[in-house]
Amino acid sequence: MAKNLKATQEDKCNGCELCILESQRQLKKVGLEESLIRIFKGESENSYKVEIDPRVSVLDIEKIKSICPKEVFEITEND
Repeated sequence: MAKNLKATQEDKCNGCELCILESQRQLKKVGLEESLIRIFKGESENSYKVEIDPRVSVLDIEKIKSICPKEVFEITEND
């Protein structure tokens, strides 16, 4: 069964982008270009939207989930 990373609690996101940095580190890339996770500023003042590329499942998603200080992510399994 394939595991997927989902942002189930976007309302908790503080926009720190540690998840992006961890995914880029695993891909051995510098910078934010071609990142599999993207954080966008929401409509209200302190809200953020998290977009996750499905290809993120090739990375160590447990590590990405655990690096988030606000516990925004959840790991789900697909059949």
